[in-house]
Amino acid sequence: MFSQRLKLEMIKQKVMKMKKLIYGMIGAGCLLVACDQIKEGYMSDNIYYVTDPFIVEQGKTTYSEALEVDNSTGPINVELLDIRNVETGKTEEAWYSESEITFWKEEINSATDTTWEQVAAKYSMRSYPTFQVNPIGGRLEFSEGTLNVPTGEYEIDIKVSNVRDTRIIKNACTIVLTESSSFVQAGTYDLWNSSNSDTRLDPVMTYKELTEEDELEAFKSKLAAAGGEYNEDYGYMILKVLDNYGSAFDWTPNTDANTGGEIRQRQSDLGSFEKRSPWQKMYYTSDAMIAPFPMAPFPLINAPVATDDLSYYRIIPSATTKGVDIWIRFSWFILRKGVFEITYQLKGADDTGIIERVKK
Repeated sequence: MFSQRLKLEMIKQKVMKMKKLIYGMIGAGCLLVACDQIKEGYMSDNIYYVTDPFIVEQGKTTYSEALEVDNSTGPINVELLDIRNVETGKTEEAWYSESEITFWKEEINSATDTTWEQVAAKYSMRSYPTFQVNPIGGRLEFSEGTLNVPTGEYEIDIKVSNVRDTRIIKNACTIVLTESSSFVQAGTYDLWNSSNSDTRLDPVMTYKELTEEDELEAFKSKLAAAGGEYNEDYGYMILKVLDNYGSAFDWTPNTDANTGGEIRQRQSDLGSFEKRSPWQKMYYTSDAMIAPFPMAPFPLINAPVATDDLSYYRIIPSATTKGVDIWIRFSWFILRKGVFEITYQLKGADDTGIIERVKK
């Protein structure tokens, strides 16, 4: 009897030990789970810029996409650590500079804003970083100040962090800074002649920026002869229209659609550089129109119709051997200040022949 009780007691003790062991294992498991839960969030090993290399044109406000974070827990905080020239391996300090950027407070009204003082009251200049990495999401942001950064290839290093982790990403993106195109060019040519209204010549448009000292001095003299005074804070467009053989049409004098030289504005309901920059005096010479502009882009507005970005002119019938109005129209914007000479040559022939200027 005693031995049976002893056996039962031993069995109970073993059961208790087994229960304690099981409870201990469960408790340890719960502790491990609890420890895992303390580490919040997730950060992927695969964080990158989708567009790499990223191409930027000097002087143009440009943005990249945000970082691709591969389901990492947001917000993703990003900090720029370095931007260096690929060729030299050295940090390019010009990227860390600030430039004066135009911020518009109100829209220009072409009907009421007839002086530059009225236009100037509608914007302010503020210092703004040439380049920055958006601290949330990592978008690359470039301002007009990139005009002051040498062209070339650059690599960036960044630091990314979230609730879970912090990582350094070397060579996160290659930035390719290309030379400014100076302006967006476009244009078309029309010959007003009912017998060949479906045929058009293909004009040749060329441009160059005057940068050499002798070129600029010659331009200043030409501007002064036309009654203007050179302002180094302004940009200038010099527009020349040539016939098939390279003879330039005369712009002087030019006052409106009905009076003027060999080239005149079209009717009042159509746009022109004069209407799109009414606060600035234009100057006319025997071979060019000179348009000063105090800020880029030029023109600033479309007028008289806000949706029409074309400037319309006509070559009068007596100026060419064709003896009919020749309609020309231009649609380009100069995106930065400088002295730009634009040549628009009416090359080739349609079914009524070439365009040749009648020399006086």
